[in-house]
Amino acid sequence: MAIDWTWAEAFKIGGTGFGLVFAVLIILALAIWLVGFIVAKTSAGKAEEEKKKGE
Repeated sequence: MAIDWTWAEAFKIGGTGFGLVFAVLIILALAIWLVGFIVAKTSAGKAEEEKKKGE
């Protein structure tokens, strides 16, 4: 019942996991940046409207 693993298989499994983690982190970073960009645009538009109403 011994498991015969080669170093190539171990690196393949490790590399896949490592790459998957980086891919998920990149997707999350892009999603957070996009939400921040949208919030900044919408809040900037509201601030300009309030400024025009005050004049």
